[in-house]
Amino acid sequence: MDHVPQIYHGLWQRTLYAEPANGEPTFVDRDTQVYWLQAGDWHADLRVPTDRPDFRGRESLAACGRDQLEWLASQTAFAGITRVEGRFCTWHRLIDLSPGLDKDIGVMRFIDDDTLEECHPESTYREIWQRVTARDSAEPVVELDAAGLPRWLQYGDHAMAIQTRPAIESDHDLLAAPAQCTTAELHARAAVNIRYVTQRDGAWQVALSTLPWQENRPLVA
Repeated sequence: MDHVPQIYHGLWQRTLYAEPANGEPTFVDRDTQVYWLQAGDWHADLRVPTDRPDFRGRESLAACGRDQLEWLASQTAFAGITRVEGRFCTWHRLIDLSPGLDKDIGVMRFIDDDTLEECHPESTYREIWQRVTARDSAEPVVELDAAGLPRWLQYGDHAMAIQTRPAIESDHDLLAAPAQCTTAELHARAAVNIRYVTQRDGAWQVALSTLPWQENRPLVA
């Protein structure tokens, strides 16, 4: 497959989110840590807002309180297949920590080779992405699990390690708000684990994770 032009390949960091896309924005976010890694046709996206609760002393989902579990289950983190058709980019979320009904489509414009503007097709929002990895500096590495879902996406010294949730009960409503879920359902919902990792001297270190206690530690499979 080759549905994503090479100019998109690599790691991108969001530097601006604004609503609406046109005119004077009523909401601006420059502080949320957002990383999008595009490895060939596959993507992973991880977002960590500044208001994340304190998880000090927690080392597992079982050790988290109710409020912490609800926050973890509401995070934005996903991975899947990307399609670029003309100026439209669609991210098909095959793994999604907090699924929704909206289709993820952006109208894309390269301001320059390393700066990318994304706008909602109906101008609901505008995002600016800055390239982190040097263009054409590496070959994408993609590893899929037995189900054909991405478990490792890498570009140079940057990667996303992805662990999908185990099978959930048939009556679990993935679209229900976390506050409406049982503790067991929250554990299942938050079991999606996406980690942004960086490599130095041949060792991988977790920079950001959907499970905060994993950060600033060596990557453990």
